[in-house]
Amino acid sequence: MKFEMRPDGADEAVSAIVKFDGASYEIAGTLSKPAQPPRGGAPSILIETEPSENVKPLALERGLAVLTLNVAKLPDNARESALRDIVGYVRGALKMKHILGRAQDVDADAMSDAAAAFDGLLLEDAAREPAAPTRFIATWRADAYWREKPRIEFAKGAPPNGRRFYLAGLAASTTATNCVAPINARAFAPAQRALFVALDEWTAKGVLPPASRAPLDSDLASAQDLNWPKVPALPPPPAGVRRVPKIDADGNETAGLRLPDLALPIAAFTGFNGRKDNKGPPCVAGAAIPFAATKADREKTNDPRLSLVERYGSRAYFVATMRIVADKLLKERLLLQKDADAYVAAARSAPF
Repeated sequence: MKFEMRPDGADEAVSAIVKFDGASYEIAGTLSKPAQPPRGGAPSILIETEPSENVKPLALERGLAVLTLNVAKLPDNARESALRDIVGYVRGALKMKHILGRAQDVDADAMSDAAAAFDGLLLEDAAREPAAPTRFIATWRADAYWREKPRIEFAKGAPPNGRRFYLAGLAASTTATNCVAPINARAFAPAQRALFVALDEWTAKGVLPPASRAPLDSDLASAQDLNWPKVPALPPPPAGVRRVPKIDADGNETAGLRLPDLALPIAAFTGFNGRKDNKGPPCVAGAAIPFAATKADREKTNDPRLSLVERYGSRAYFVATMRIVADKLLKERLLLQKDADAYVAAARSAPF
């Protein structure tokens, strides 16, 4: 492998040449260094396969360097060996003692296969999990159950070297192309940031992360058996035999990590949507079906779900309760302080 770096503004441009099955592939990347020295004096780095404004600033703030690599040009079966070679180089030539990885989908599977080279992995929607002793935190969202090839669920809890977090009512895409229902735009970043901090502290200091919050098979139901509220704006769920998280009377999921805006919802949030034009491309986003503001408003559309005023009474009560919910997750290390505060601030603009 050939690895080169050159100055590129405040960062360094990276070029790695790797060989696989007789062919050479170039991997471009960017190395960003923290303004402050690493905490505890141990040089640390986060390696990610796509840029993330959710995690990168936090990693730099915590004293980690961040190496972002574009492995899209690599064949899927070459990514594991390429990552292993690059991590080996980084650990030796750059003298990095503590190496974390972050990736999603096929890149997450490649990192999982190359796990022995890493100290810890933050994986999004991975089909495979790392073997011990590499520590990992895995997440996935509601659309994983509703796509053409649904996620395969777990019969047992996470192994000792891992944690699993199902992010209830969140959808991976917010692309609004050809969607019949309003888009589910709930933010994934607050959970991702908190779980990154938990992984960093687990791998660097041995501080155990929060316990897993993910559905087992007993927390799922056949999609055909779900009792969706009869709301005209709610698109029909995708057809097909699949097991999906159970829902409450509002249409919101009950298992997994329920962030404050799902614990105190103002809408039903799904991992699926529907096509506005059947001749157009499929809608890849989830749906958000708002609650009516008042009882009179919901009765106009025969919405069986309680209105905002019926369930919360007033905006003041909603904001105060949001603070309680956010602070509880903060104490459980499933939210950071600034994100807990942001949920409360957003509650002050709820559409009462």
